[in-house]
Amino acid sequence: MRTRRRTYTAATPASLVTAKPIVPVSGTKRRRKLQSCTAKKKAKGNPGGSEEKNQWALIPIDILREILSGLGLKDNIQASAVCKAWCEAAVSVRKLQPPPPLLFNSQYRLPWGFVSPHPLRFPTCKLQFPGRGLDLLHEPVYSKDGWVLSTQDWRSRYATTLLLNPFTRECFYLPPRTYTTFCCWSAFSAAPTSANCMVISYNQIDHGTSVVIIDTWRPGETVWTAHCFENQLPFRIWRKCVFSNGMFYCLSTCGYLGVFHPSESTWNVLPVKPCPAFDHLTFDHLEYCSPVFMTEHEGDIFVIYTHANNNNPTVFKLNSKCKEWQEKRDLGGLTIFTSLPASFVRAGLSTEHRNKIYSSYIDKSERYGMYYSLGDAKNSDPPPTNQTTQHHVWVEPPPNNVHL
Repeated sequence: MRTRRRTYTAATPASLVTAKPIVPVSGTKRRRKLQSCTAKKKAKGNPGGSEEKNQWALIPIDILREILSGLGLKDNIQASAVCKAWCEAAVSVRKLQPPPPLLFNSQYRLPWGFVSPHPLRFPTCKLQFPGRGLDLLHEPVYSKDGWVLSTQDWRSRYATTLLLNPFTRECFYLPPRTYTTFCCWSAFSAAPTSANCMVISYNQIDHGTSVVIIDTWRPGETVWTAHCFENQLPFRIWRKCVFSNGMFYCLSTCGYLGVFHPSESTWNVLPVKPCPAFDHLTFDHLEYCSPVFMTEHEGDIFVIYTHANNNNPTVFKLNSKCKEWQEKRDLGGLTIFTSLPASFVRAGLSTEHRNKIYSSYIDKSERYGMYYSLGDAKNSDPPPTNQTTQHHVWVEPPPNNVHL
């Protein structure tokens, strides 16, 4: 605030000119005054802030639990940060994610069935599909979003390929492929009921070819669309594939990663060193003695390598920033379910399933759910095996899971 300037003359009384003595203020009074000013500023800038927070805590606990029980795991965790009352209510109704069911064809005979993946227990449910469904020769080649891509003979151009939902019994039949080459693998980006669905098929003419052929199909189309690219790694083929971040990531038999971009129809090999899982053994040996699996979780790419000498898996995670594969000693509470057609990484499972790698193998005694615990390096009893089959596949259940 501006003050008026005063002019003093000789006639001005001395009492008006003499300065008043400075009275010292104690540190305690100064702190109290500062705290009082700060409190007033906070109250002025956020009127009723503490009262508003307390009002959220006054919601009846039964109503609060009913509201929070309808949230998913991620939203539940976010809601628990509102206040102490919300945290206690959110934890009490927090829903743990169930493990994915295992789809299998017992002894290659109908009907196909599901087993619930509780370690060494085997309750089953037999399923019948409408129409032709799954016949004797059909086998799964990929699984995602609760759907299974199945083909009658993946090496033949005349193979009957279909997308089926084991939970709803829906089926989508795909047109036959156009090339006189055998298909190395197939994958899809989303459920066929989604506008983002694309099915891709990688075809190999021979091991020394200089061309990569990728066929694509979308629901509603009557023919496959062929895309030809230069093979930057001749004498090697691309065997594994996952869809992540809007692109198809393909793993070669020497550990390199190729990327197919659906919207741009481009193919590139990432400038990343080969995955260490392929350092010493050829892929053919790995496929039968030391299986390699590939999966993704929230944009992260994982490769799981099974050792032939002890059947224990090693997990590698792609570090895109450093452009290298890093071995994981701990999964951070995640759970990996491995199978040749498709593997999954799940979060939010119960404590007994966390930091474990589950195999899809079912032994002669119909025992399944064998696992390896990555954190403490322990196996289940019986321990997992490196034996794999194309006829077993984990299926990721839809959000509104149907009880089988």
